[in-house]
Amino acid sequence: MSLAKQQIQQPLHQPERQLKQKKQRVFKGGITRGEKIIYPLTFLAVVFAAYVMLSNYATIYIANHEIQKTERSITEQSSVNEGLSLQVKDLSEPDRILHIAQAELGMELNDQNVRVIQNQD
Repeated sequence: MSLAKQQIQQPLHQPERQLKQKKQRVFKGGITRGEKIIYPLTFLAVVFAAYVMLSNYATIYIANHEIQKTERSITEQSSVNEGLSLQVKDLSEPDRILHIAQAELGMELNDQNVRVIQNQD
């Protein structure tokens, strides 16, 4: 029985518990959770910035193209206007008007019916 007593008493006398030591985490060179979030967000920010820059460049290019087209049409119209003003100047000469009035319309110049009107510029 003494053997049975020893076996019963042994579990009562347990060896001293060892203090649990916290294991320190050792960085093994992987990507951390924060980096997994930051990298895709940075990539998206760069892609978005590139998109904004390209869209602004396209808008500016279109605006410049429209400006050049408008300037070209203005230049063409001003040359047409100059040609027409020269044509008006040629057609409104008094000698030409008098010749057409006498030759084609059969009018005669009567100095008594002529009234001189001065321009008030």
